[in-house]
Amino acid sequence: MRTTLDKLYLAAGAISGLCIVLICLVILTRVIGRWFGVVIPSSDDISGYLLASASFLALAYAFRSGAHIRVSLFTSRLSDNVVIWIERAVLSVASLFVSFLGYQLVYMVWESYEFDEVTSGYIPMPLWLVQLPMAIGAVIFALAIIDSAVGSWLFSTRIPKSEEETLAESTPVEMPLNKESHG
Repeated sequence: MRTTLDKLYLAAGAISGLCIVLICLVILTRVIGRWFGVVIPSSDDISGYLLASASFLALAYAFRSGAHIRVSLFTSRLSDNVVIWIERAVLSVASLFVSFLGYQLVYMVWESYEFDEVTSGYIPMPLWLVQLPMAIGAVIFALAIIDSAVGSWLFSTRIPKSEEETLAESTPVEMPLNKESHG
């Protein structure tokens, strides 16, 4: 189960990266098209949809990689046992909120599909198709949060830290005290 979830998070992150590459290609095509007097219709809209897709699909991978911004100024001063209990509480509440977000986004996609809504750009596209990657990304993110919450409650697993945070916590910062060393 662990490897399956990790592969899911990695796949979502890879698709997010692909969306970023596609944004670059759409913008590049638009710029080159301008040189030759060719207008690429709805390129702004398509870039925006790809950006939303990339953002939501990257959430779970970024969370599991420790790339989300954490304010650990307070928790870094506490004992490991207290931090684990704080993380359990935070992950439990986050599981509820992110699951609700995922549910609402899936419902929004379903409604757009049911009512045959289309985008308002120059090129009308099915709205559910544009919204679907956001819903999928939110559901995968909810799985990642629930996964971390279960791991925290059952195995006392900590929320993943970034390389920078691990480095900052492992090496003490030494400040020079004399005036000559300041320049």
